[in-house]
Amino acid sequence: MRAPRALLATLLAGSAALAACGGQLSGGEQSEKVKIGFVPKSLNQEYWVNTKRGAESIKAENTQIITQAAGSDLEIQEQIDIVENLLAQKIDALVIAPSDADLLLPVLERAAKEIPVVLFDSDIADWKQKVSYVGTKNFDGAKLAGKYIGEQLSDGGELAVISGIPGSQIGIERVKGMKAGLKDSGAAGKVKVVKEIPGNFDREQSVGAMEDILQTNPKVDAVFCANDQEALGAIESIAARGLQKQILLVGFDGALEATQKIIAGDMDATVAQAPYDMGRIGVRNAIAKLEDKPFKKSVDTGAKLVEKKNVKQYFEQVRQKLGGTGRGGD
Repeated sequence: MRAPRALLATLLAGSAALAACGGQLSGGEQSEKVKIGFVPKSLNQEYWVNTKRGAESIKAENTQIITQAAGSDLEIQEQIDIVENLLAQKIDALVIAPSDADLLLPVLERAAKEIPVVLFDSDIADWKQKVSYVGTKNFDGAKLAGKYIGEQLSDGGELAVISGIPGSQIGIERVKGMKAGLKDSGAAGKVKVVKEIPGNFDREQSVGAMEDILQTNPKVDAVFCANDQEALGAIESIAARGLQKQILLVGFDGALEATQKIIAGDMDATVAQAPYDMGRIGVRNAIAKLEDKPFKKSVDTGAKLVEKKNVKQYFEQVRQKLGGTGRGGD
């Protein structure tokens, strides 16, 4: 077990006081920073880059954020290796979006015996050792998408679904939530789900998934994608056939690139998450735990539907939060 946090805080305070009086640590050593390991699923999508930006926006004194990520959401063993590596570096807390709850659990349980572990984006619902979970209520967010689709297809139609990684709890909740929202809209009996195909939350794979949908169901009226990267991949196949005005396309995340596609008329809506806030609050909660300060055990960072009538306002709000860049970071 690491040194008690109260003792570490006392030592850091003592070092600061010594420096203020012109003193020096023996051998010229400086006070050691508290190290927070931050592990998104990857950094190859805007969404995850924005969680990193949120985490690194925390500028607490004597705190170092160490961000490491696998090459993609599917590289589960690589994420496990990253956690092992961070533990070997003697990090003081871990903030992580686990790519696979079952496969990550052994290394997370080992970590939790020594340091606080905060989960973000992807929860492990029954795992009691976590310090906090920060993220979206995916089922509730997806209900917004389902209700929107039902309202747009009030006279009925064919709906296809590009789901996430098979077995992914997030993907499962989003598809179930969308169907619940469709039912709530009153259109469930009129709108028929004609195909469900995994896109693995991946843009390139979703190009092929959309091609499959169009070949088997050429009269499809709407497509729900479990994240915006899938929606952006679907756009490529839809645009290649000139069907942008004929197929209702809805994603999930609120990525700035997706909102630009809504502005351009190539996409209809997305359920916006708050990845920047997930990273920021996740790190903040880890620090609060280390300092024995209060924090919430569960934080819902919220979700809202972004469509044509509010897309420009949403785009500007997010762009300003990210420092005025035109392309935030999924």
